[in-house]
Amino acid sequence: MSRRYSGQTAEDRTADRRARLIDFGVEVVGTQGVSALGVRSVCRAAGLSQKFFYESFADTDVLLHAVYRAALARLEEAVAPAVASGDLYAVFEAAARLMEADPRICRILLVEPVADARLRGYVRETIPAIATAALGDRIVGSPDDPGVRMRFSALFGAIISLFVEWTEGSLGTDRDAFATHLTAVVTQLMSGVSSDGTGRPQQLAHRR
Repeated sequence: MSRRYSGQTAEDRTADRRARLIDFGVEVVGTQGVSALGVRSVCRAAGLSQKFFYESFADTDVLLHAVYRAALARLEEAVAPAVASGDLYAVFEAAARLMEADPRICRILLVEPVADARLRGYVRETIPAIATAALGDRIVGSPDDPGVRMRFSALFGAIISLFVEWTEGSLGTDRDAFATHLTAVVTQLMSGVSSDGTGRPQQLAHRR
């Protein structure tokens, strides 16, 4: 049985230190970028010695993955009710509300992956599943189709650009207008993929 100290077992204390390191990792990456993430910088911010870092993480790559997962969990939690209801507007409104309140989430999930190959890999592993759940039957065609993947790339590029501009304040403060615009953009981009297996764009039924 683990010896208790101040009411905590050794396992509890280890878990608490790990959580603190992740929290400060989110702060570092979310405000200064991946390049600022180091063992010394995170331990100094968390008020822990480096030996405690290696108690939980083999290196900063492992910590970076944990930081990404923590930010992603915040986003998933924020949009979960909207995803469950199939309301695309509500998905974007909830995501915008979160990133407005905490711009670090936008930087970790959308900005830093542009320059960091590790984060790009994490994005490829996780975001398609979230997007598929959010878009539902708006996706036409197989995800294995190069045409569908190209349209996804265009879609993500538009979403990333708009969210970055939103969190930086250059698109105003009307969250409803922002979410409405995003919904229209995404609907238009996804509606053009044919279901005949060719991946060739269909003629849009109407234009706004």
